[in-house]
Amino acid sequence: MFSPFVLMAQTKFGYFSYKAVLDSLPQYQVAMEDYDKLKQRCLKEVDYNEQELTRFYVAFLDGQRDFPEPILRKRQKELQQMIDNSIVFRDQLKRWLRHAKDSLSQSSYQLIDSALPRVCEELSLTYIIDTDNGGYKYINPMCGENITADVISAILRPELPLRNIVECAEVATDSIGVVATDTIPYCIIPAVRKELFDSLKVQ
Repeated sequence: MFSPFVLMAQTKFGYFSYKAVLDSLPQYQVAMEDYDKLKQRCLKEVDYNEQELTRFYVAFLDGQRDFPEPILRKRQKELQQMIDNSIVFRDQLKRWLRHAKDSLSQSSYQLIDSALPRVCEELSLTYIIDTDNGGYKYINPMCGENITADVISAILRPELPLRNIVECAEVATDSIGVVATDTIPYCIIPAVRKELFDSLKVQ
């Protein structure tokens, strides 16, 4: 009768903020800097096109009373074409920017996804949930454990596996015995690929 409650009590899970982990990664910060540069270039291009459209529209308003009927229709058609092209251009830039952000962030996503199983095993957790979507208003600390800091640590300061004791030990001739060398933690900071940045240059 009480077995489901006993099982629930024995089950422990981890929860973390995906965004908090992302923001802590140096490579993600570099990726977002590259993305911001690309976004600024796109915004400048949009601003230039809209200024051209405004100038054409003002010139059309100033001269429409004096235009012959064929010229007026031609200018109207050109103005409508510029408006349509501007809308298409803005939509294309939005898609390019979304794709650029996802591509530049991909390596950071992979680091987090690869760290989660290791943290889960090390802390003997049953599963891990992401709390960023706001679906969890309260988590009982007796059942759930905040592992945000553990995930960040697993990515930025992964522990090196111990070498074979025979390979890394100093064999002493006295009674001291075997002394193992220390392992040194290191940081993983992979370079962000920038090919996409060049491929998305606005013509």
